[in-house]
Amino acid sequence: MRISKTYLVLLLGMILWGLFPIVTHRFVFSLDPVLLVSISTLTASIPFFILLFAKKEMNQFFSLKYLKTMLGVAFFTAAGQGLLFIGTKITSGTNTGLLLQVEPIYSLILGTIFLGEILKRGQIGATLAMVIGAVTIVYKGGVNINLGDILILLSPLMFQISHLIGKKLLNNKIDVNLILASRQFYGGIMLLLFTFLTNGSAISLFNVNIITTGLCLGMFTAVVALCWYSSIKKVPVSVASSFIPITALVSLAASAIFLKEVISPQQFIGFFFIVGGMLWQTSSTK
Repeated sequence: MRISKTYLVLLLGMILWGLFPIVTHRFVFSLDPVLLVSISTLTASIPFFILLFAKKEMNQFFSLKYLKTMLGVAFFTAAGQGLLFIGTKITSGTNTGLLLQVEPIYSLILGTIFLGEILKRGQIGATLAMVIGAVTIVYKGGVNINLGDILILLSPLMFQISHLIGKKLLNNKIDVNLILASRQFYGGIMLLLFTFLTNGSAISLFNVNIITTGLCLGMFTAVVALCWYSSIKKVPVSVASSFIPITALVSLAASAIFLKEVISPQQFIGFFFIVGGMLWQTSSTK
C-alpha cells in the first residue's frame, strides 16, 4: 500500500509539472513576467519554512556554514525560473511544455563532465533522439529561430546546474526542506532585486492580482517539489524518472484544451522524439 501511495504522489507531481508551463504561459500575457516569477519563487519557500519550523530545525536556515553553496543553488534556480517565465511569453505554450523536457540532456552532459559519470551507448542514442526532437520543434525554416524557444531551452540547463551544486549539500546530509526553502527564498530575493534594478516603475506593478497569481504559482511549484522529493525517498530515481514522459503528454494535451493551440505535425514529431528519447534513456539506466 505504501508503494501504491508513492506512485500516486509521483504521478500527481508529473501531471502538475506538465501543467505548470501551460498555467505560466496563460498568466504572463496579462502580468509582468519578471515580477511574477519573483513573487512566485519567493512564496514557494513558505511550505518548506513551515516544515522546518514544525521539525524545530528553523535555526539551520540562519547557519552561515553552507550559505555560499545555498546562494549558488538559489542563483541558478532563479535564472531557470526567470528564463522560463520570460521565454514562454514570446513562444507558444506547446513549445514551452515540450522544450522543457530536454532537461535529461543537460543532466547527462553535466554528469559526465563534472561527476565523471560514464555514458552508456543507449544513453547517447537517447540524448541524440531528444536533441532531434528539440531541433524539430524549434526549427522554423531558414535561420529564423524564436528567441522564446532559446530561453526555454536554456531554462532546464540552469535547473540542472542548480541540482549539481545542490548535490554537495545532499552529500553533507543537509535536510531537503532546508535546501528547498533556501533556494526558493534566496532565489526570489535575487529575482526581486533584478526586477527593481531593471524596471524603475516595478513598484507600481504590485497589485492584488499579481500577488495572488504569484502566490498560487509559488504553491504550485512547492507541491511539485514535495511530490518529487517525497517519491524519490521511497523509489529509485531511475524508476521515478520513468514517469517524466507523462509531463510532455500533459503539456501537449493542456495546450490544445486550455490554450486552444493547434498542435502542428512538426510539434507532434518533436514530441515523439523527445518522449522516445526519455523512455530510451530510462531503460538504458536500469
